[in-house]
Amino acid sequence: MRSFYRNLLLAIVLLALFVISVPASAATSTLHVNVDGKAAHFQAVTTGNLVFLPARDLANLFDADLTYNADEKELTLKSAKKKAVLNIGSSTIVVNGKKVSLDASPMIQSDTTLVPVKASAVIWGASYGWNEQTLYIHTDGSPVSVPAVEKTFVKSQTVSLDGKNTAVHYILVPKASHLRADVALAQNAIGQTESLQSIAKRSSAQAAINGSYFQNYDSSKAQDPYGILIKNGKLIHSENTGSAIGFTSNGTAKIGIVRSHVTATVGKHNYSVSLVNHTPAANSNTVVLFTAARGSATDCALGTSVVVQNGEVVSVVAKKSAAIPSNGYVLLFTGDKAAAAAEIKKGTKAAYNVTYTNQAGTAVNWSDVQTAVGAGPLLLKGGSNVVSPAKEGFSDTTGFDMVTARSAVGVAANGDIILVGGVKCTLNQLASIMTQLGAADAICMDSGSSSGLYKPNTMVAAPSKAISNALIFK
Repeated sequence: MRSFYRNLLLAIVLLALFVISVPASAATSTLHVNVDGKAAHFQAVTTGNLVFLPARDLANLFDADLTYNADEKELTLKSAKKKAVLNIGSSTIVVNGKKVSLDASPMIQSDTTLVPVKASAVIWGASYGWNEQTLYIHTDGSPVSVPAVEKTFVKSQTVSLDGKNTAVHYILVPKASHLRADVALAQNAIGQTESLQSIAKRSSAQAAINGSYFQNYDSSKAQDPYGILIKNGKLIHSENTGSAIGFTSNGTAKIGIVRSHVTATVGKHNYSVSLVNHTPAANSNTVVLFTAARGSATDCALGTSVVVQNGEVVSVVAKKSAAIPSNGYVLLFTGDKAAAAAEIKKGTKAAYNVTYTNQAGTAVNWSDVQTAVGAGPLLLKGGSNVVSPAKEGFSDTTGFDMVTARSAVGVAANGDIILVGGVKCTLNQLASIMTQLGAADAICMDSGSSSGLYKPNTMVAAPSKAISNALIFK
């Protein structure tokens, strides 16, 4: 589809949005967009009783050019047969020279131009409808049939464990619900803790389960997680133990033993990064990457920190915490590695690259994963019990045979997500539970006092302690 940006001025316009009246229940939520029966690669954002869509995507849908006159506050949409002129603050638009009234006026909020969705019908004859989850657009004007809203379901099922019947409460996230997975960090930063309920409420989660294992036995240390964390397609934590569950942008789940590999390039030299946003041991010889997901500073007084901003080294800091730029990162060199960092000069170009492999080192395609949480061990693959903690790198496996509160995430053959939390059982019993609930693939999450499960206004299972992160659906 041809580009509609003709000059630099249009780039300054940023995002233009379309607005429609919706039920109050949709306020402050996010709607997915379906165009002519296919999922669009953009979302609708609701505020109050208004829904907003990116105008540049709408312009592409109708093969229209978009221009903006900042002096006149005038927005022009022009396709092959239609030309529409809209003015900020006026509910009247001009379509092919004819004035037409809209139900609301275009406006600018936070440098973003907002346009009533009625304009799409008036200009191009489109039809539309929506529910609490999805906006449906038919560009040819044909009638829109809006499906009923599917949300998460709290269910209960009796399962058999070693000949005894046990009731298990769980949350089902239907594949068709359009809810998407996300990683929610305690206090919005790695190395902090917060209650599952608080994390979920603050994140507007429709379902939440405790996430990765984390360090919580030594109050003098950062409450760092263990395992992979991916948020918005970016690796925000890595400590290669266990397995992980990941989700692509369309909600497809991937479960397996995945190892992240980070290579930092500073000048002409490449460095293997062992940890991401994880505090190294005091006697370590390693390179650690700290990003803004860690917070404002590394809070680590070890070795030598190389601060990178906008792809360039801006400072080198020895044996003290370094500030983490919002538009950059910090490379911490500890032990024997620190000597190399001391030679790095300001102004040196720097970058890093992330790849993923299986445990054997064979590349796996996780480039499309937007969200991932590492925990483990795996419980099920293809319907079979694959429990093997030692194989995944867990050094102490004795606790997996204990009966304790446990959490798990499973994926049914049809793509539905099954969340279990607070169920007292052994690891192998947990695998059996997930099988009986209909999971084909499943992974164990952090357990014991961290185990919890949340749905709005319902704590299906409440952890007895604060946690590091959660896998949420919203």
